[in-house]
Amino acid sequence: MKLTADVGIIAAGPAGLCAAVSASEAGASVVVFEKANNVGGTANMGMGPFGVESRIQKAAFSNLTKEAVFRKFMDYVHWHTDARLVREYFWKSGDTIDWLEDMGVKFIGATKYFPDSDATWHIVQPEDGSLPGPRAATTMNKVLYKKALELGAKFYLETPAYKILKENGKVCGILARNASGEEIELRCKAVIVATGGFGSNPEMIKEFTGYDFGKNMFNTAVPGLVGDGIKMVWDIGGAHGRMTIEATGGRTPVGDGDMEAVHLGFVFSQANLTVNKQGFRICDESVMQNTSVAANIIDEQTDKRIYNILDDSIIKKFRRNGMPFTSSVFGGSDVDNFDERFTKLTELYPDCFFAADSLEELAEKAGINADNLVETVEEYNDACDMNYDDVFGKSRKYLLPYNGKRFYAAIGTIGGYGTLGGIKVNWKQEVVDSGNNPIPGLWGAGSDINEIYDGTYMFYLPGNTMGFAVNTGRIAGERAAEYALDQD
Repeated sequence: MKLTADVGIIAAGPAGLCAAVSASEAGASVVVFEKANNVGGTANMGMGPFGVESRIQKAAFSNLTKEAVFRKFMDYVHWHTDARLVREYFWKSGDTIDWLEDMGVKFIGATKYFPDSDATWHIVQPEDGSLPGPRAATTMNKVLYKKALELGAKFYLETPAYKILKENGKVCGILARNASGEEIELRCKAVIVATGGFGSNPEMIKEFTGYDFGKNMFNTAVPGLVGDGIKMVWDIGGAHGRMTIEATGGRTPVGDGDMEAVHLGFVFSQANLTVNKQGFRICDESVMQNTSVAANIIDEQTDKRIYNILDDSIIKKFRRNGMPFTSSVFGGSDVDNFDERFTKLTELYPDCFFAADSLEELAEKAGINADNLVETVEEYNDACDMNYDDVFGKSRKYLLPYNGKRFYAAIGTIGGYGTLGGIKVNWKQEVVDSGNNPIPGLWGAGSDINEIYDGTYMFYLPGNTMGFAVNTGRIAGERAAEYALDQD
C-alpha cells in the first residue's frame, strides 16, 4: 500500500494525538501509525496535564506565573537542561489547557499532587461524570482522537512503523506493517516521532539506565513501549539523548495490580518512621511525600529498598484525626480494619509486608538489623517527647511516637511512570545529529525527547510529563506542518 501526506506521525499517545490535531489545524494532511488497537498510550493511565496561567487557574485567582514557575523549574534542575525548550513548553502550557477545553475536554480544576507542590495539575473530568482517578485522562484522548478525525487525519491502528525513510539528507517517509502483514509506504515531507519511550524493554532499561527491571526497578510497563521509535531515529543518524527512568519511590514490588496493597501502602507513606536494611533512619520522612525525592533516597540504600514502619498506636491516631497527607489519586485510602486487612497482605506477599508483636520480631521477619532498629525507635521516641528531631529537623506535626503493641513494616522500592529521553532534539524539537545539526523534516515529541528534569522528575509542578507530551506534540505538529507546506 502506498500513501502520501504532508506529515507522518509515529504513535498516537498524547503527544501524537496533539500533533495530529495541531498539524491538521494548520492545514496539513496527516497520517498516523499506531501499533496498538487503540489510541492514548500511557496517558490512558494518567489523570491530566500540567499548565500555568490557564483560564482555570486565573478563574481560581491563582498567583502562579509562567516566569515564576520557569525560574522554580530551572533552579530545581540547576539549569542542566535546554532552557529554551522548557520555556517554549511552559509558555505554551496554559494556552494548551484552554485549547483542550475549547475542544471539549472538561477539567475539575488545577490542583496539587501533595501538600508542598503547586496547583499545576489539570485533572480531567471523566466523560461519565464520575470522580476522577487513575485513567481519567482517557477522556481527553478520546476528544483529541475525535477532533483529529474531524479535521481529516488518517489513523492506521495495529500498524507499527518500523523505518523512517531519508533521501538526500532529508526525511521523506515511513515504512509500516499492518496486522495482516501488509507493507505500507507513506511518502511525506515531515515526520514526528512520539513513541513514548522504552519502559517495556528490560534490556534497554538495563543498558541505558543501569536498573534491573523487576528486581530493583518496578516502573510502569505499558505494552508496546519498547524503544522502537528511538531506534528508528538512531538508525538514520539521530543523536542519542540522555536516558533515564521517570522514577518515583515508595511503591512495593507488588506494583499497581492489587489496589488494597496500593491503598494501604499510601498509609505507610504518611511521614512515618523510615529505615534502611541496617535499621537506621535515612531522611526527614516528610520529604518523601514527593515520590521523586523518595526515589533518590531509596536509590542510595542497600538493595535499593527501604522499610516504612507503623504501629497500632499511630493507626489509632490516623483513624481519629485523619492522615497528614491527602491525595487525589489515593482518596479512597483509609485505616478501617487495618490489622485484619494488613494481615491478608502479609499472607499474600510475605516478602513485602510484615507484622509482629515486637520490634525485634518485626526486624527478624523483614531482614532489618534488630539492635539498630530498636535503638532508632528509642531515639525517635525521644525526639517525639521533646517535640524536636535533632537528627533531620522533621516538623513536629509529623512526630508521632511508637508506643503500641503491634508493629508493621512495608518495603518501599523504586518505581516509575516510564522512561524519558533517547532522541536528542534542539529547542525547536527538531531531531539533531551528533553534531547538533537538525535532520531536515524530523521532529520529536513526548517522552522520547524528554530529558528536561536532569534525572529527578519535577513533581513540585505536578502533571509535568503529560504536560510535556501534549505541549511538545502540539508544537511539533505546528512546526512540522509549517515546514511541510513550505516544501510545496
